[in-house]
Amino acid sequence: MHAMILRSSIAAAALLAGIAVPAVRAQAPDAPEPVAQQASDRGTVRAVTLYPDRASVTRSVRVQLKQGLWTLRIPDLPRSVDARSLQAKVTSTGTAADRAARLLGVEFAATPRMDFASSPEGAALADAVRDLRRKLAYLAQDRAALEAHEKLVDQVGIRPTAGAGPDGATQPLDLAAVERQLEAVRNEKKRILDASREMDERKERLQREVAVAEQQLASRGGADRTERAGLVQLAVPQDASVEVQFTYLVKGAGWAPAYAVRAAADRSAVTVEYDALVVQSTGEDWNEVTLSLSTAEPTRASGPPPVEPWFVDVFVPPPVATAAPAVRSMNAAPMAMADAAPGSPAPAADMPEESAEMREALEELSAGAAVNDNGTAVTFDLPRPVTLLSDASRQQRTRIGTVEPKSAFTYVAAPILSESVFLRGDLANESAFQLLPGRAQVFMGGDFVGDSMMPSVAPKDEFRIFFGPDRALRARREVASRSTGSSGLFGGSTVTSWSNRITVDNGTGRDVRIEIYDRRPVSRNDKIEAKVTSVVPPPSTDKAYVEQRMPQGILRWDLVLPAAARGPKATTIAWTVEVTRPADLTITPLPD
Repeated sequence: MHAMILRSSIAAAALLAGIAVPAVRAQAPDAPEPVAQQASDRGTVRAVTLYPDRASVTRSVRVQLKQGLWTLRIPDLPRSVDARSLQAKVTSTGTAADRAARLLGVEFAATPRMDFASSPEGAALADAVRDLRRKLAYLAQDRAALEAHEKLVDQVGIRPTAGAGPDGATQPLDLAAVERQLEAVRNEKKRILDASREMDERKERLQREVAVAEQQLASRGGADRTERAGLVQLAVPQDASVEVQFTYLVKGAGWAPAYAVRAAADRSAVTVEYDALVVQSTGEDWNEVTLSLSTAEPTRASGPPPVEPWFVDVFVPPPVATAAPAVRSMNAAPMAMADAAPGSPAPAADMPEESAEMREALEELSAGAAVNDNGTAVTFDLPRPVTLLSDASRQQRTRIGTVEPKSAFTYVAAPILSESVFLRGDLANESAFQLLPGRAQVFMGGDFVGDSMMPSVAPKDEFRIFFGPDRALRARREVASRSTGSSGLFGGSTVTSWSNRITVDNGTGRDVRIEIYDRRPVSRNDKIEAKVTSVVPPPSTDKAYVEQRMPQGILRWDLVLPAAARGPKATTIAWTVEVTRPADLTITPLPD
């Protein structure tokens, strides 16, 4: 009965794999039956796809399997593995397609580990720690004996004057004997010093070995008590070399974009270095893996949330509550994150001329990532193997690619707020890279300007980056005159009028384009009229500005400052503003 059940289970599993199974005949009870077998192999991490808050890890396992049913155990999965995410892909070499190994299923197993201290490896490590500590104790005893010997040597006196003879007379010093004694003391002190130094070195080595062994003992002794493994069930029609690509999601890893934006000192070009800041604390090291960076979020729901019905009813006032202390809540203002990215790389030393093959290999490894746009997500496939060790204490930086956007430069000034004039780069992303939002370090020439934020920029889109103030330009604003008086029939209205002037000094030695911003009052009441009565030169005619910012009272001028606009020849802007209101109407204060 048991044999029949076993044959039925095996036949069902084989049918799932598409393997033909001969009919079971009652007259052949002794026919050979497939035997369920087991194999175990940790495999090697070959490929990793990093998402913003987790990673997809693929291990490659190669095993030689005989004909039959197999359960391949892949142990040592990380603690944060997502048990629902296990996947496997099976291929076998040297076999026909209809006789290839077939995947029957993938399962997750969690079993208790043996206590490390009770294992042979743990006992050997504990013995090594005790032996090292014993050696340190012996070394301390040797040190004490050496120090006692040194004191004895120091006590060997050399008489500075002649000794007294038997009759009390002073005897002359034997200079030759004194010199021999001094030489002997000097040699012994040197031997003691050499021995002391050698003991210090031995002590440092032993202390380092003890620290390493104790750290290993503590980390292994406090390791996770659960062994996590993937169980890949296979049907192997004939002996074959089988390769399993085993993939799982794991937390404790992720990436975020980081940039270094570099403008040439002569403003001829801009380079955007596109990097990834990687966090890797999964508990397993990734050595020489194929790395991809994805913007997808694999744990999010694939569809939208349902829309709930919206009911309207007659409002019923709540009952009056008894007196109770009122509780007020206040939401804390969000804090801005500040994460300084690493500084710019040091200039590379001169390298000898490589062969053509070496140059091609280096260019291939240093090329930008390949970009795969899957509609809802973007993936960057790095062209070189990457090693990412599990280390929760630091972020690791790796290059995605280098972008050279089309660039034009314009100066921007708001003298009502600051006399500084800032250089702005108007850039166009002509690469295939999707630039994701992230922090950017900004450089002008070889000088670090400061941090900025890179917006989300699709290929062919435009974006702007500021490169700091230029000390060769200055924009100064002043109120030339201000007066308040009456107007209208019988003085029924009050008019405040003031004239403003902006002076822009160009010390760059070349013609430059500049946008200058200011403001005028805007009335929010029909009884108050605010207008600009004169302005020289006229404001900007930029369409977006005229439609959006001008109605808000923002003034903007688009000018070209000639190289000679300095000192008495500096460029000036002048305009006059009037605010009229009824004489008996008090209005909000009018700022300059």
